[in-house]
Amino acid sequence: MRKAFHANEVVTEYARTLIRVKAKQIIRRPGFSRSDQDDVEQDLVLHLLNQAQHFDPARGSLNTFIARVVTSGVQMLVRERGRIKRCPASAAIQSLEVKIEQADGPPAPLWATISHADLERRTGSAPMSDAELYELVEGVASVMASLPPELQKVCKSLMERNRTETESELRMSRRGYEAAMDRIRQHFAQSGLAKN
Repeated sequence: MRKAFHANEVVTEYARTLIRVKAKQIIRRPGFSRSDQDDVEQDLVLHLLNQAQHFDPARGSLNTFIARVVTSGVQMLVRERGRIKRCPASAAIQSLEVKIEQADGPPAPLWATISHADLERRTGSAPMSDAELYELVEGVASVMASLPPELQKVCKSLMERNRTETESELRMSRRGYEAAMDRIRQHFAQSGLAKN
């Protein structure tokens, strides 16, 4: 029969150091912040304590067990944070077909009430006037026309295809594609049309 481990036996100096290192790594990932470090460390300690009953000295060393449990705890935290980010509990999911009351008419489906301004507010983008849009289109066309022919082909292909399809169609290697894109970016930057 296996001996039950007490908290001070499982949460060794090695475990505390490993948890601190893993917490510092995890808070650099998307969805986490520096302020999460103490919470992450606490969650990993709790995970280790919950799994302590499964340690069997006949199957391996305590440090190996700790490393595996802490690693699985990190994976669980990352998956959980990704799940929350994709579908936060606070975000009420609602069908776009739901009818809502309108002040100036009969009830309408939710999708009919969503405007382009709602998208701009959500993404933080500012709308362009028709004149600004026309100038941008003209500027891009002018800069593309001034590119060397091989770079024009890359731009034209990317207007209709994704990167992989463009590489395949133009028989480009990854390095060749990256080099072409660097030259295109430099050309646009010199023309003043680079993305800020």
